[in-house]
Amino acid sequence: MAGPFLDVWVNCPDRATAEKIADALIEARLVACANFFPAVESRYRWQGAIETAQEIPLLLKTRATHFTEICDRVTALHPDEVPSIVATELTHIERKYADWLGAETGKA
Repeated sequence: MAGPFLDVWVNCPDRATAEKIADALIEARLVACANFFPAVESRYRWQGAIETAQEIPLLLKTRATHFTEICDRVTALHPDEVPSIVATELTHIERKYADWLGAETGKA
């Protein structure tokens, strides 16, 4: 096991953006897996106004050591000026899954 591991959430404006980000991060071995969720409606304050938008939640599985590089790449690929990128540390993870996750997020 090469933990600690994270679940990283990124809200994307559409499925195409979510797929582009997921593919780039999987190809770079920065994440092992990406989950795409159905669209959700988000409401937030932006530049003094309350906004509403449809977003695609993207869940990425990775090592904690990759978080900064993931943030840099997501920011470069994401059309939003300030994309939502948040992570939760996985405190309990099944051993075989952790071994796979560690193997898939190792640098080639």
